[in-house]
Amino acid sequence: MKSVYGKLIGGFLITILFSFSVAGYIALENNVELITQNAYEELISSNEFVVEMVEVLGVGQSMDLLIDYADASQFEIYISDDDGTMLRFGTHLTHNDIDLDEIDAGNGTLTFNDNVVSYGNVYMIDGKTVYIVSFKDISYDRSAFLDSALLILGCVFLSGSVIFLAIADFIVKPITRLTNATNELSKGNYHVRVNYSGDDEISKLNQGFNRMAVQLSKHEETRQKFISDISHEFQTPLTAIQGFSKILRDEELPKAQREKYADIIFFHSKRLSTLSKNMLQLTLLDNDDATLELMHYSIIDQLNRVISTYENTASTKNIEIVFEKNKKDVEIYGDEARLEQVWINLLSNAIKYTGENGLITISARRAGKDVEVKIEDTGSGMSNENISHIFKRFYREDRSRSVEGNGLGLAIVKSIVDLHQGNIDVISEVDVGSTFVVKIPCDKQNKIIDKLTLK
Repeated sequence: MKSVYGKLIGGFLITILFSFSVAGYIALENNVELITQNAYEELISSNEFVVEMVEVLGVGQSMDLLIDYADASQFEIYISDDDGTMLRFGTHLTHNDIDLDEIDAGNGTLTFNDNVVSYGNVYMIDGKTVYIVSFKDISYDRSAFLDSALLILGCVFLSGSVIFLAIADFIVKPITRLTNATNELSKGNYHVRVNYSGDDEISKLNQGFNRMAVQLSKHEETRQKFISDISHEFQTPLTAIQGFSKILRDEELPKAQREKYADIIFFHSKRLSTLSKNMLQLTLLDNDDATLELMHYSIIDQLNRVISTYENTASTKNIEIVFEKNKKDVEIYGDEARLEQVWINLLSNAIKYTGENGLITISARRAGKDVEVKIEDTGSGMSNENISHIFKRFYREDRSRSVEGNGLGLAIVKSIVDLHQGNIDVISEVDVGSTFVVKIPCDKQNKIIDKLTLK
């Protein structure tokens, strides 16, 4: 019985058989005791009736009446006096070995077998000692009860089986549908769903399956889009490199043109290198085993270092970078190398999308248990629609690709911030500028420690 259906039926049969066996045994024992007790009471009444009859009529005149009484009541009645004369009335049973001494002892009961109940006592009638013993066969009463019990148990078993099979079918069918849906899902059909109404465990299981199918469908769409985007990102520079490489094979090209084409090839090869490096970094950040090398360090010194690195780039567009420093140093608790990548990506983006003679303002401060870094520019800004997509991979507002980049910078920023259990907010207005606000927990006992401990 490998199926759930078979196991349910097997379990039901074992339970029913065991339960019925225990219940039947207890019921039979109780019934035998009750039948025996009732038989004793009847036999005591019978003895008293016989004594009264014998006392009134005498043994000789009461014999016919005793024979009829024994036949009608299905008793056997033995009367014996002290000289050993034994009279028997009724032919239902045969008990020749009656121990009168046991009756003399006042025991009152004699046991011959499980199906015969007896009662005997000693009486004084007309100055004589008379032994009166009555017997009753209770086998019919026992078998009648047993037959009734078996009939009832059979009816219960049959009706219970029908009801249980209906219930089992009700339980197994949703599991079968879920199994079929799982097989479809394993074949790549991410649109399969299972319908089951209710609030029981099977319903929750089906709901969990549907949620999983939805997530897998989204992941599949993301994967397809990722492949499409990455193919496009690689194809453009590769096409340029191949095209200009063929042109450079012409030995009669002027030196100026040769240098120009070489610069284009270098630009696109650098773009491919950056793209590959960013993709590798995102892969490492997405890994469940990604860890942080946490330490205390000065966020002010780190931002000064990043600003110094990009001052020359900003000066080519006459962009001013203003760093609003606190009077006191601001310490942060995080992965220094990864967070430096965050500030580099955000600052390079700000320079990229800020026009000539623009302004970029950077500030860092302690905000409760967080360190807040704000990077504000006077660039082209973004619409609300674009803000909702900027952290997606390969997303770029400028679809014409006139601005250098591959759309992975902000995705890396978001991954690193999430890994630190921080958050990043964006405030932007078209043709006014954008502000990125990053908050990183700085307390040594913060949730970053808790997360890393659980890994």
